[in-house]
Amino acid sequence: MLLKHVIFGLLVALALTSSVSSVAQAQASPIKPPWRFQLPWATAHSRIVVGGIPLEVEVADTNLLRGRGLSYRDGLAPGTGMVFVYNEPQPLTFWMYEMRFCLDIIWISNSEIRGAAENACPEPGVPADQLKIYESPEPVQYVLEVPAGWMKEHGFDVGTPVQIDSSLRDKDDSS
Repeated sequence: MLLKHVIFGLLVALALTSSVSSVAQAQASPIKPPWRFQLPWATAHSRIVVGGIPLEVEVADTNLLRGRGLSYRDGLAPGTGMVFVYNEPQPLTFWMYEMRFCLDIIWISNSEIRGAAENACPEPGVPADQLKIYESPEPVQYVLEVPAGWMKEHGFDVGTPVQIDSSLRDKDDSS
């Protein structure tokens, strides 16, 4: 009889330990960002030149890629960025949704910088509907995101020339 109680007690303890372990593992698992559920992501790369400085850029030229942008990342490597491509100039707004690092958001049209939101930073704890919105100063066709401070580091401002690779011009952005 005592042996049955000991075995029963061990089984209950084992079941509880297993259950607590599973709960701890579930709680410790990171949350997957929404874009991970729609893999694979194929982001084209290109090169642009801003004021004589070349950059290797990821190309966000579809609604899905533009929507994801640089969210959920920890940063950008030196000499890299992301360029958002639109079929024609239009007023654009950006925000720092799910961003983990600060950016310079550069508005580009007619082969030059038309404006910038420098040092745009994430706002931890701020609800999505209350995040700061960054607006282009005029209709633009391209938006370049680079690490914060990049514009100041290079002394760039409105009017700085930008060379956009011909493969990025006249894109169909309907997808």
